[in-house]
Amino acid sequence: MESSATSEGTTLRFPPDFIWGVATSAFQVEGNPAEIGGRLSDWSMWTTRDGKIADRTSADRACEFYFRYRQDIEICKHLNMNAFRLSLNWPALCSGDDDDQSLAPEPVKYYRRVLELLKSQGMTTFVTLFHFCLPVWLAAVGGWRSQRTVEAFARYAEMVALELGDLVDYWITINEPLVYAYQGYVPGCWPPGYRKSYLRGFKVIRGMLEGHARAYQAIRSVRPDARISYTIHWRPFVPRRRWHPLDLVVRYLRDQIFNHVFPLAVTRGELQFPYPLSVHRVVKGLSGPIPGLKGTQDFLAINYYTREICEFKNEWPPDIFGARSEVAYLETTDMGWEIFPDGLYYLLTEDIAPYKTGPDGSARPIFITENGFAQKFPAHLNGGNWSLEDEDRVRYLVSHLMAVHGALQAGANVKGYFYWSLTDNFEWAEGLQCRFGLVRVAYPTQERTLRRSASTYGEIARRNAIVV
Repeated sequence: MESSATSEGTTLRFPPDFIWGVATSAFQVEGNPAEIGGRLSDWSMWTTRDGKIADRTSADRACEFYFRYRQDIEICKHLNMNAFRLSLNWPALCSGDDDDQSLAPEPVKYYRRVLELLKSQGMTTFVTLFHFCLPVWLAAVGGWRSQRTVEAFARYAEMVALELGDLVDYWITINEPLVYAYQGYVPGCWPPGYRKSYLRGFKVIRGMLEGHARAYQAIRSVRPDARISYTIHWRPFVPRRRWHPLDLVVRYLRDQIFNHVFPLAVTRGELQFPYPLSVHRVVKGLSGPIPGLKGTQDFLAINYYTREICEFKNEWPPDIFGARSEVAYLETTDMGWEIFPDGLYYLLTEDIAPYKTGPDGSARPIFITENGFAQKFPAHLNGGNWSLEDEDRVRYLVSHLMAVHGALQAGANVKGYFYWSLTDNFEWAEGLQCRFGLVRVAYPTQERTLRRSASTYGEIARRNAIVV
């Protein structure tokens, strides 16, 4: 890795084996006919409820990746990608209950076709087991608050490792566990829709840690050489008023819970909450050792998008976690997220220091498994030039890749970067309007059109370097 100056400008080179990829998730892109037709997931049910999706759209068709995956993988090759991250559709794969835990044959065949095609194109495969969607029968018994979900997840992990493990290079058990716990249990904008139900949310965290540990062991029992981790969504928190002690408390608690509680638990093998939460009777009951958890992280998988300004709110009863501030000090995306590439540099060089080495003292590989920029355009738009000259996304992409390059020069063991996402897709409670794609999807026709950012990213991957 080196930098050099030419007549074109300064060239920032990446290591020869650097991974360039894109990320997707099943529910957001597939339009899986089995899942949608049977309403097999909590999310496919959630989208049918009035007022739950901001633009009143659904993922019933999404990007039709289920039918168009060959076209989308061909686009990846055209863009010089050498890796692809996808998630498996747990509800479609395992639609039975406790007494019928087996994999449905058609979804298995489908994922084998997708993974075989990726491997035939020379791509490194990253496969996520849980990307926010629960089978409805598990959601009905409490989801990750139920031991039945932990047990079912372990069986699911073992079965897919048996059926697909020969085609998977990196396993991710759970995507963004704290995002999932927060969205479903604090604002309640995701299933199951609880509001300010912190203790239930903490129980979910415990369940997901147990599920991760059990899935890790299950995969390893089938594939002893498997490389396994989970993804953490890392978000730097900044107090709105740096002089205000209560804003500082809010920042501390948000950082400790959202960024650190999960990786610290995996590192130590036990779940611990920060003071003063740790003295609460119920929280004490959720704390403590988790069998098989310690060290179940072969690499670091980090999703990074933005930082968050937070503040204490004067309300009754008081909420020690405060709230996200409406104030923004930097340029924002259409989702209101500040654009802060320095945060990516700092997390790679400083914030994740406690987790950078494994039990044997060797440096863990680090992958940026998501990073992306959204613009809002209505789902009904079809042809035309809208959004194709996406200069803001280009600047976001290049500035964050420069932060990754700077971290590499500072010694961070970064092995790859995945842009979120290949195509526009269903962005959960925001619906189809929030478009992260390098590739524009005109939803009425499903036509794919490359944006300028796709060409920029493809050229960076081809050169294995940024020219600035």
